Amino acid sequence: MQNIVTRTRVKDIKRTQTFKPAIDPMHMIEACLWLFFLFGVLLKCSYFQFSTKLNSKPYFSMYNKSMFLSTFSLIMILASILLLFFNRKRLTALLITDILLSLLILADTLYFRYYSNAITVPVLYQIGLVSSITDSVKDLFRVNDLIFLADFPLFLAGLHLIKKKAAKKQLVGIPPVKRLISSFIVILISLGLFHSAYAQTSPSTFSYDNNYVINDLGILYFHYYDIKRNIEERYFTDRTLKEEEKNAIDNYFNSKTPSGTKYRGVAEGKNLIIIQMEAIQQFVINRKFNGKEITPNLNKFINESCYLDNFYYQVGAGNTSDAEFLTNNSLYPLKDGAVYFKFPTNTYESLPKLLKKKGYTSYAFHAYTPSFWNRTEMYKAVGFDKFINSDDFIMDEHLGWGLGDESFLMQSLDKIDTSEPFYGFFITLSSHHPYNYFEDYEGFDVGPYEDTMTGNYVKAANYVDKAVGRFLDELKARGLYDNSIIVIYGDHHAVLKDQTDMLKDLIGFEFSEYNWTKLQKTPCFIRYPGMTETGVNNTICGEIDLLPTIANLMGIDAPYALGKDIFNTEKGYAVLRNSSVITEEFTYVASEDKVYGNDGQLLDKSLYESEIARYQHELEISDIILNKNALSVYLKD
Repeated sequence: MQNIVTRTRVKDIKRTQTFKPAIDPMHMIEACLWLFFLFGVLLKCSYFQFSTKLNSKPYFSMYNKSMFLSTFSLIMILASILLLFFNRKRLTALLITDILLSLLILADTLYFRYYSNAITVPVLYQIGLVSSITDSVKDLFRVNDLIFLADFPLFLAGLHLIKKKAAKKQLVGIPPVKRLISSFIVILISLGLFHSAYAQTSPSTFSYDNNYVINDLGILYFHYYDIKRNIEERYFTDRTLKEEEKNAIDNYFNSKTPSGTKYRGVAEGKNLIIIQMEAIQQFVINRKFNGKEITPNLNKFINESCYLDNFYYQVGAGNTSDAEFLTNNSLYPLKDGAVYFKFPTNTYESLPKLLKKKGYTSYAFHAYTPSFWNRTEMYKAVGFDKFINSDDFIMDEHLGWGLGDESFLMQSLDKIDTSEPFYGFFITLSSHHPYNYFEDYEGFDVGPYEDTMTGNYVKAANYVDKAVGRFLDELKARGLYDNSIIVIYGDHHAVLKDQTDMLKDLIGFEFSEYNWTKLQKTPCFIRYPGMTETGVNNTICGEIDLLPTIANLMGIDAPYALGKDIFNTEKGYAVLRNSSVITEEFTYVASEDKVYGNDGQLLDKSLYESEIARYQHELEISDIILNKNALSVYLKD
């Protein structure tokens, strides 16, 4: 009997010794880390989508369903891949992946606030520009952006606990077969979810605007889409101009309405002076702030020139460089990246080249690093004879990024040989975002808006106006004013989409996609010698229209310009790089895929689809010309 009791106790002791908790604490901690990753990345992606206003509230509406499904399924696929290929190091790989994704989406968020686009592979070619826009990056950062760092402490704490509990052993590995089966099942389910999301979208619209892709399927899918697209373009795309593409170009130019003859050659043989003003938008013209005119010199110039008050900028991710490209080539910029980086060896029929045939010497002036935006190489392709850059100026007025605009314009004028016909292209710099360089500028009293972005921008615009006004006076003093075509315009936006609050006090702006689209105008002035029809011109136009307009005034043919002659067009319109279309009858807002009347009321889109497609066809033709270097074929002939 005693032996039986003893054996029973021994068995009980053994059972006690071999008993394990139902759930291992290490497994619980690891499970939490995977959940932190899944829902942390989902939260960060969602923050990007809604903080950039690509998607709108209510968060869980049917409108946002495909974006959430796509994003969640892709995170699950990524987690499965990590589990499959990393065994004992899986949590380290998980942390590194979380950090990299967080930094990527944060970079997307900051980049989008300035460029209204996510980072693309072509943009990475421009990575050298980052150091030059440090102040803008700081200004773009918001306190809420700390959400991208929120899960790092939890991750590190979890890894510390696991390391502490596993001090005498490594993290338990998972058998290969079990990992393979688990990953396969999760990936299969995730692909099903993604297919469900994809089926709710319209992929045909993705070619028009990257933001369509992000809006429908999320930022993670966009990066996959962008990488895949660039690999195809770089390694699997035939750059040879196909017969059907050449036919499309031929048909476009053959069917284009011939320009009229109004003002033909009125400025033949005259000099050409173009000033591209950094970030000066149309709403500062003829506006008073704190009782004073913001731009008194430009306001005065309206009466001495043709002032285009419906002039839209049409830049893409290349911003200032895109504006230069539009003006000098009458082609649209790229949807992704900058032409200046992707196609600096293409053949172009540019203003400098057209004028060179007439005996002109062309100068490009910019008081900044010559390699910025790859200008050194691109200006060779465009045909500028001389590029005067930061290396050529005396730094006697430091403001913002470098030499102040007033000194820049005065010094530039001294570098031109005015004894022969010339084309001078001047790119100002001082009024570059974020405008905090003007906090100490005393030339304009902004009252209670001192040390605010609104006040600093008003000061910046006033300073540029002062610099341009002095330049115009100097042209008169040197006898060049009445012997030159003078074109002055702003290159791109001044206000970022998430900073429109500053416009409430300045112009009473209330945000809507329609109002935002209609706001994307910059001032544009055109003056030629002997001009009599001065004042405001309401024609809807854009930067792409400057070359053909100038060419007509100078009696020059520009057969491969996509733009229209502003003074001879029968109908004004502007096509933006994001595929939006502005006409005299309607405005198509690409970000919403909606059509509005001039009163801001919604119209039936189906009534305008064919007309919208006809305008957007210009973008397709321009893309073919750039991607296939098509003008090398035409100009060779």
